[in-house]
Amino acid sequence: MKPVLATLVAGTLAGCATGPKVYDRATLAPAEQSLVDSKPAPLRADFQNLFEEGQRNKVLNLMEIGVKAYRAGYRQEAKNTLTQARLEIENVYADNDAARKARSIWYEEAEKDFKGEPYERSMVYLYLGLIYLEEGDYGNARASFLAGLLQDAFAEEEQNSTDFALLLYLAGWSAMQMGSDQLAKEHFEELKLYRPDAPIPEADDNALLIVETGNSPRKLGDGVGHYQLVYRRGKNFQDVAAEFRNGEEWSPVYPMEDIFFQASTRGGRAIDRIVEGQVKYKENTRAVGSTLSNVSQNSALAGFSAAAGGAAAVGFGAISLISVAADGMSASANTRADTRYWEGLPDTIHLMPVTAADGDPVTVRFLDEYGQPVPGLSDNTEFKFDGRGAGLAFATSRRPNSGGNP
Repeated sequence: MKPVLATLVAGTLAGCATGPKVYDRATLAPAEQSLVDSKPAPLRADFQNLFEEGQRNKVLNLMEIGVKAYRAGYRQEAKNTLTQARLEIENVYADNDAARKARSIWYEEAEKDFKGEPYERSMVYLYLGLIYLEEGDYGNARASFLAGLLQDAFAEEEQNSTDFALLLYLAGWSAMQMGSDQLAKEHFEELKLYRPDAPIPEADDNALLIVETGNSPRKLGDGVGHYQLVYRRGKNFQDVAAEFRNGEEWSPVYPMEDIFFQASTRGGRAIDRIVEGQVKYKENTRAVGSTLSNVSQNSALAGFSAAAGGAAAVGFGAISLISVAADGMSASANTRADTRYWEGLPDTIHLMPVTAADGDPVTVRFLDEYGQPVPGLSDNTEFKFDGRGAGLAFATSRRPNSGGNP
């Protein structure tokens, strides 16, 4: 090889071998540092990141703070940060002309501010909706869950089918508490397309038990130069199912949503990888299976999206049902190859409608893939009623006092 050519090739290879760009961290002003120091101890490091990393990671840090605050019981802090994240998301991902124009400009930027993938944006609305439920604000709870469905339908610039069953269920539950039986029936009928064996609330069910298991899906760089993006299930966890003590017995909690499935599909269609902003789909038109389907009730979680259907979607301004075409998929969806992701999310969310009273204690234990309790991993919580007749209990393997993942 000629010396000049060898030098050029070596330079090219050296360029390919360089790591990701390192971004400067800002120095906090005294007022900002004082605000960080005033926050609850478990949240201070995350607030430090929020100010130091700036606008580029603002939404990501708000997400991380929000879910951590929710699990730790700092509900107002969770509501404030998740609401800020929602407002940032809606600047770009709303169903109106102004937002579409903003997206067309935003995508042209070489280095984008984090706004999250569809499943991450949906989860912001899910946690906000749970807070509204706890407050007895059923209208805003339902609106939040339906807005989460709309985010699930956005695969960047393309509109795709949505199959986020947990959001459908919670929208139906919210409608029930509002006394809107017809709306509740519509939501639960659509839910059956994806979860035919889901535990639909009965007349005497006045509370929901919601349980998180596992660790967040991961986004990884792949291929030469790591220019391709692939999704992988979270790691370093054993808990894939949950049971709660029901008198002297242990009863399973239904596995309603596989977050990894939501991350690695678009409307149920499995993603192989994302290359230069282009979604490349697997040969199969639909993804089938979940590692959780063999545990807890032998449920129909596997292949839950085999049925096609419309989606309910809403903005906070006006509630309306819209139909999203089940086959409206596009292999050219503009999803950016960005390996930042919301690490605080769980792998799976389980739920069960029950009959309970305010303050009733709940003990939850977590099971491995063989259906055996994970040693030392449990969570204790209680049902909290909103003053309007409905209760909610939230348990997670990721709460520090559960012995689970931090």
